[in-house]
Amino acid sequence: MIRDRLITIWIHRGTSAKELEEKTGIDREKWYALRNKRRRANEDDIQAFANIYPEFGLWLVSGNTAPEAGQISPEYEEANKNLKEQGQG
Repeated sequence: MIRDRLITIWIHRGTSAKELEEKTGIDREKWYALRNKRRRANEDDIQAFANIYPEFGLWLVSGNTAPEAGQISPEYEEANKNLKEQGQG
């Protein structure tokens, strides 16, 4: 589950494995292995994503959101963006 959420954030933000390596210090091959489901997410991966994408921290570890506290999901962020583009947000 957490691996899937990590991948969702990665795709949502359009970050390359090279950028993840630069931002986290975790080798890009490990990120590729995670994305291709050849390895599980570990605490270093989770902490790294929580550090570079803090707005997704709660959702990453629990699947829950708390928008009033700035804790959102990629889906929430996308929906909010679409509402703003339509002049409704």
